[in-house]
Amino acid sequence: MRYYPNSKTLSIKKLKLDRMKIILSLIDELHQQKYDLKVFDPREFLDLFISKVGLIEELNHWTPKIDLILQNYYDGTPPVLSHNDLVPENFLIKEHQIFLIDFEYVSYNHYLYDYASFTNELYPMVKKREFIKLLNLSHQELIKLNQLMQYQTYLWAHWAKYMYQASRERKYLKLMKEKIEQLG
Repeated sequence: MRYYPNSKTLSIKKLKLDRMKIILSLIDELHQQKYDLKVFDPREFLDLFISKVGLIEELNHWTPKIDLILQNYYDGTPPVLSHNDLVPENFLIKEHQIFLIDFEYVSYNHYLYDYASFTNELYPMVKKREFIKLLNLSHQELIKLNQLMQYQTYLWAHWAKYMYQASRERKYLKLMKEKIEQLG
């Protein structure tokens, strides 16, 4: 394992357009890679957490919409190699270079999933809009991106509930509440 002294993770607060472009190219580069890995099953992954902690009551009204998203998840598009967890902490910055780290959830997935994952982490809204504009997506792709963002928020709320129940660490309870609020 390699150690990178004087490195740090990505700061969303300091994120500028030039770094967004670098991140976009990193994601695109990852999507071009070919490995012998499984295809992500969004229902199976969600059910993994729901089976352990049950549905989050505040999100019951989202369940039918999530079910529809899952029914048409791939829409006939071929999956690409995806990181599947593009939170700021999974971007390492060393000497003005950015690297992806933590490939725990890597698999083949919808080509928009990683973009949705990263977009979900952006705030304020102006940064989300800037990044989405860089993607240059069609109207249908924007709809799909939004659906994947909704699925991920629903998924990570249940993951956070599971992690809280397993560890009793309050940071997971806080994250679950943030995800519930994000969905509305």
